[in-house]
Amino acid sequence: MKRRKSNEINSLDVIQGALFMLLALAMVAFIASGRYVNYVTPRTVPYVLVAVFVLASFAIASFCGTFHTSVNALGKIMVVLIVPTLMLVIPVQTSSASSEGLNRAIAVSGSASTRLSGLDASKRTITISDDQFGAWYDRIDRNSNQYLGYTIVLNGFVSQDSSVGASQFTASRMLMTCCVLDMTSFGFVVDAGTSRIPKDDSWVTVTGTLAKGTIGTKSHSYQGLVLSGAKIASSTDTASGYFYYQ
Repeated sequence: MKRRKSNEINSLDVIQGALFMLLALAMVAFIASGRYVNYVTPRTVPYVLVAVFVLASFAIASFCGTFHTSVNALGKIMVVLIVPTLMLVIPVQTSSASSEGLNRAIAVSGSASTRLSGLDASKRTITISDDQFGAWYDRIDRNSNQYLGYTIVLNGFVSQDSSVGASQFTASRMLMTCCVLDMTSFGFVVDAGTSRIPKDDSWVTVTGTLAKGTIGTKSHSYQGLVLSGAKIASSTDTASGYFYYQ
């Protein structure tokens, strides 16, 4: 893309401006449709809107003859702009997002003033709803001593890897930091004791007592929060949505 003194507009400039504007409009439609939550968290939307403004500015500059292009440069621009435009416009079957219920973003504020439901202080019980899994996880992690000895009831999917012991698993949900590439599971470590651990990715309802315990194997372990004496039941409640920090 070359800048010249002449402000004469030619067909190449119009095509260049149209490509910039099409990508800008595709990004606006992508945000407006809500499909963006399959790929990025809502907190990234302001950055996307800035990009839309920049693209629209380039488009207007091209239409006005401020920025000129050549045949060779336009060919490269077409590749750079048309491919992302098509990716945004053409609906893609997001197998992981739709089938696993990850096409909904749930914010975790981390604010101590946020009122969370499910707490029964008199019975020292916390019943965690599906949409408050992330908020309660953050609250308990920040104030673990306050909730030690409480009975925790929650739903999550089973995740067992080398970071936990043979009788342990993590009752998990999904967390996205910025975009789909950094999506990972997180949750409460459950000590199943002598109970059989359900297979990975199966959904369970866990009832256990929050305690400090050893997590991991003999060769690699650390002290952390564990749901001990846990009762584990298969669940048909496959909660939807992923969590992100505001």
